[in-house]
Amino acid sequence: MPENFNFEPFVDVQSGAFEEYLSSVIAKLHESNPEYRAIGEKIDSLYRQYPKVLAALDTEKPSDLTAEECKALIEILGLKNKLYAMEPKTVYFRGCYDSVGYLKKAGIL
Repeated sequence: MPENFNFEPFVDVQSGAFEEYLSSVIAKLHESNPEYRAIGEKIDSLYRQYPKVLAALDTEKPSDLTAEECKALIEILGLKNKLYAMEPKTVYFRGCYDSVGYLKKAGIL
């Protein structure tokens, strides 16, 4: 086992706050995954380029978008789907990591 192995299992770190734990795992994606970060930056760039697109996502107010803004909205929604698809995979692998940590902590590995 590497000397710098720093295992923080869910129970020790969050003491039962599952949603907060998942959020913390997902929040680290921006720092640890260049593809995830690039997609987020592209979304932010599109929002800056087309400010009415963000306003169109406000379900309380009607919005009129140009054809170009509609294309940007479609692109943003597609990019957000890519981000959302990456998140469960990251959570799954974090669970695998935690499982190994528990086995090591229990002296099984």
